Amino acid sequence: MNETTSNTPITENPDVKELLSILKDNGKDASVFLNLLGQVTSMENNFNKAVEELTAMRKEISAMRDERDHPVRTALQNTAKAMEEKINAMREQLNEIKAKIVEGCKNAVSAFKEKGVAALNGVAKFFRIKPMFEALRKNIQNNIKTDQAAVVKIEAMATRYHTAGMHLRNVGRALRGKEPVDEIKPNGKLAKLVAAPFRSEMKHMTKAFKNTDNAIAALDRLEKAVPQKIVKKERGEKKPSTLETMKTLQKQIETERQNTPTKAKRKEAEI
Repeated sequence: MNETTSNTPITENPDVKELLSILKDNGKDASVFLNLLGQVTSMENNFNKAVEELTAMRKEISAMRDERDHPVRTALQNTAKAMEEKINAMREQLNEIKAKIVEGCKNAVSAFKEKGVAALNGVAKFFRIKPMFEALRKNIQNNIKTDQAAVVKIEAMATRYHTAGMHLRNVGRALRGKEPVDEIKPNGKLAKLVAAPFRSEMKHMTKAFKNTDNAIAALDRLEKAVPQKIVKKERGEKKPSTLETMKTLQKQIETERQNTPTKAKRKEAEI
């Protein structure tokens, strides 16, 4: 998919709009297909927001007054950059899905122009993208798990740090003849800063994961939709079933038996 097309919302693509118009004009229900397109757009928005927030964080980190080679600063910059690269890779996966949808719309429109409205029965056959959505969903899920594990680890380390600090402060208080303090303060600004990129990505990836679930469900509904059957009738006559044909033949046989004279009746008629 070229850059112009990839940056265009899927519902604004000319081929997609043409198929939607054909479906509407021919009385076809396009609601499930529209839902699928909506999930793609929402997923795209979530990816974009995640990258925007990570970019803003990187700028904020760069503006920190600490020394350039501060280990926390360097680690945060590298983390945010790695996250952006992973999200961009998933955006590329989504662009490939968009390209397949556009290709499917082109094929559906061509089939309609060649064969008529009957070609639009079972429109799902033009979109073979379920495996692509499933692969994208797996990548998103892996990202969420990585983010969750990172946040848990950061918070655990910060808690241990605060606990150790509290013990040292209590030793000092004891030496000064003061009572110890049992309350552990919440994790500090540094821990929140380190966890921020992971929390941001996890928030948007969770939404994108739901989008993939909804998109796959929409594809399933499209595939399970029963195509309309065009029944050809000649002058309103209905072809009789096998059972009806057998009943008709049985009646004809009974009628012939009643109308055929027996041997005794034929003799009486001769006398």
